[in-house]
Amino acid sequence: MYIRRDLGITVEQFGKVAGIPQSTLATWIKRERRIEKLPIDFYSALATVREQKIETVYRELLEWQQRYDRYKQEILQTIAGEQPLFSLAAEEGRKIYKIYRTQRIESRLLEPAKRLRKAIDQLNTSSFIQVMIEIYGTVEVPMPTWIAKSFNKTELKEIGQAFYNELLLKG
Repeated sequence: MYIRRDLGITVEQFGKVAGIPQSTLATWIKRERRIEKLPIDFYSALATVREQKIETVYRELLEWQQRYDRYKQEILQTIAGEQPLFSLAAEEGRKIYKIYRTQRIESRLLEPAKRLRKAIDQLNTSSFIQVMIEIYGTVEVPMPTWIAKSFNKTELKEIGQAFYNELLLKG
């Protein structure tokens, strides 16, 4: 959006001017690479095209990143039926614990819960999802799609902590 809207050129045009292959830019976009993780050459090229200081360009990019993060948060909450993610995750943790308790296999939650705690503490999204798949798979319950959606580290902390608390601490 920054390149198209603020610079007024296409990503392809920017790639040619900046000397950054369009495929590289497309990969960054597809993988949703965070602004703070992009190389300095990228900011420098943007600043040159925009005729602004790098600091100004970086600040503007961070504003775009914040807008995008808010947008993703709103989408997740809409998917979750407008219920706050923390409440939704807590409710889900209670539900899963009850299923384990009903099947009398609560002890099978201990090992996955340790890995879940580690994934939450390390803010490791892929490990978190892998453990969640295992937890749901053990009781053959489909995992809600909102859990599997891509989310940022703040959301991982929020969702993970609420689910974990209900799953283990109150179970």
